Amino acid sequence: MSELPGTIGASGEAIVPVSADVAWLRIVLLTEGRTVSDATSASAQRLGIVLDSIRETEPMLPELVREDERTLTPQFDEGHLTGYVLERVMRAQMPPEAAGVLLDVAIMAGAAPGSGIVYGVRDATAARARAGEAALSVAVASAHAAAHSLGRELLDLREAEVDCELPTEGAGVLMAAASARVSFTHRAR
Repeated sequence: MSELPGTIGASGEAIVPVSADVAWLRIVLLTEGRTVSDATSASAQRLGIVLDSIRETEPMLPELVREDERTLTPQFDEGHLTGYVLERVMRAQMPPEAAGVLLDVAIMAGAAPGSGIVYGVRDATAARARAGEAALSVAVASAHAAAHSLGRELLDLREAEVDCELPTEGAGVLMAAASARVSFTHRAR
């Protein structure tokens, strides 16, 4: 932001922790088969077992299941096709409170290494707004301090700009980072 004539500008930054309100079990499934059809069928069966085990523990969960990735790799021995390995990465959505226990259940039911929990927020708008307000407060306070040290009084807000970043998901605590820039007209006190 360029400084306007007769203005005092300041900036501020804030980092605000955001409580996760959703978790996704990242369920990795590895199956083998002599044919693509065999590997696919085994994968569907394994997924059914994992999801049934989760539902036996928490009947209302998961809220949503989707496939994020599917990789089919042919296996060879001395140049001859011996079968296929199918790797599927599924994502099962649920409240964060249930995720730890249900990851244990998924692993015991046949989920492969690489399975884990990813946390996030369902609606990031409120978290971004909180971080933006905090950064804006810092910028305004800095502008007041600058005006005071110059023997000036802030008048009207001429410009304000706020940028905020919030990762959509993470393995731990999510942090919203915001920066704000303000510009005020001023006069002598």
